[in-house]
Amino acid sequence: MQDNDQRPTIKDVIIIILGVALMVCFLITVKSEGRYYDCGMAEWHPDIPNKVKEECRRLHYEEWKRQQEESKKSISV
Repeated sequence: MQDNDQRPTIKDVIIIILGVALMVCFLITVKSEGRYYDCGMAEWHPDIPNKVKEECRRLHYEEWKRQQEESKKSISV
């Protein structure tokens, strides 16, 4: 008599767990090129280059300007 039980066996579960673990390891080790800096730390952290600090200041200014324009629009409506 043939067993047609569709439940996963321990072997199937182990294969799935190992597959997921390998995918996670692959995703962790594959990183994009370049460096990432936290602009919140840019002003006080001594290891952040001046060019990065200047770019962070520019980004903060643009965000501030955008918020000012939005608040003017909401007040005038």
